[in-house]
Order: sequence, then C-alpha cells, then structure tokens
Amino acid sequence: MNLTSTIAPRTIRLQILPALAFTLMTVHPVRAQHLPGARSRADTLPFSRYGSRPAMTSLNSDSLIQERLVQLAFSGPAYSVSGHQIKYAEHNLTRAKRTWLNLLSVSVEYNDQDFAKPSTSNPYTYVYPKYFFGITIPIGLFFTMGPDIQKERENVAIARDNQELLARSIRADVLSKYASYKNYGNLLTVQNNVVDDEEALRKQVEKKFQDGSITIEQYNLANKIYGEDLTKKLNLQLQQDLIKIDIEKMIGVNLESVLKIR
Repeated sequence: MNLTSTIAPRTIRLQILPALAFTLMTVHPVRAQHLPGARSRADTLPFSRYGSRPAMTSLNSDSLIQERLVQLAFSGPAYSVSGHQIKYAEHNLTRAKRTWLNLLSVSVEYNDQDFAKPSTSNPYTYVYPKYFFGITIPIGLFFTMGPDIQKERENVAIARDNQELLARSIRADVLSKYASYKNYGNLLTVQNNVVDDEEALRKQVEKKFQDGSITIEQYNLANKIYGEDLTKKLNLQLQQDLIKIDIEKMIGVNLESVLKIR
C-alpha cells in the first residue's frame, strides 16, 4: 500500500524587480540630427538650411552685418529652446523603447522543506521541486508597444520641424527689422535736411517779421511748417530706436557693436 504525504511544502517566493533587468537589453537612442554647418554652439546653428555659410571676403559690408545678426539671433535662448525640445522628445522615445521592462515579471520560488531520507522503516520518498522559475509577459505588450514607439518618433520629427520653422522665422524677423532700421535711418537723413532748411527759412521769416515786412499769418505759417517737419523727424527717430531695441533683444548685444563691421 502506497502512502502519500498530505503535508504541503513550505516555499520561499523571490520576486525580481523589472528595474534590475535593465542590463538584459541595449537600447541605441536616436541621436539628434543637428543642423550641419554650425560652428559656435555647434549642433544648433542652422546655417546649412539656407545654403553653405558664405565666405566673409566675398560679401559686402551690409551682407556681413546681416550674416552676423542672423548668427547672433540663432545663438539666443529662443532657438536654444527648440534644441531642448528635440532632446526631450528623444528621451521620451528612448523611454518608450524600454517600457516593456516595467511590464515583464520574473519570479523564482525556492522550496526549503527538508524531508527525511528513505530508511528501512520508511522506504518511501517524498519528491518536491526545489526551484521554480517563471516569466510573465503581457500579451497586450506586443500590440501597444509598437504604436507607442512610433508615436514618440513622430514627436521627435515634429520637434525638428518646429526647430526648422523657428529658424526660418528668426532669420526673416531679424533681417526685416534690420531693413526697417536702415530705412528709418535713410528717412531721418532726408528729414534732417528738410528740418535744417525749414529752420533756416523760419529764421529768415522771423527776421522779416521783426522788420515788419511780412504779416503775422506768414510768420505763424513758417513756424507751423517747421514744427510739423520737426515732429516727423522725432517720430522717425522714435521708430528707429524701437526697431533697434527689438533687434538687440534678438541678438543679445548692442547693435552698434555689429555695425562696426562696416
């Protein structure tokens, strides 16, 4: 007659945390495809997006100033933020590739129950597995991991496209502001000549008025014309100063230091 034991063995369950399994795989994150052709702040300045960087000796002074303004604008914090956004998207992509580690479960069971060896009085042996190994892989992982990784790849592409759009916007903005600055400067030159002429004429009219050769209406008209031209000059000067402030906000240095290239 065979006898079977009804005593359940005592077991020890060991749970290996997924965080310890990171050495099981090697992930090669996608490196940021920085814009080629950059020099200072290498990897970030998008000179090649608008053609290769021209040689300084082949440009006139105004083109040198424009190129310098664009370089300084690209080295500012507005463009730097776009680079950080690309890195942020790339980190999310790397994280998505490692998501399966949080779902994988590895378990080990050890049976430490001691049993008596067979003897002449008890020839029966009780056999229990001493070790148990188990791996749990959620089935849904195979259906959700791929789309999640693809989504993060698209986010990286979006971040790079946003950087390209920002680079074009910064370039157009700083060049248009510089063109307005030069235009106001030319208008001021013309207006200064007008004001000088009107001031000389006003002095002549004032002298004639003191001599009594002209009427008060003629004297007031000369003063009015002079005042209007002087007001135009001051408004043009104000507009040029405001444009200058906007340019310096983008480039981070005084505009005069860039204009010295002339």
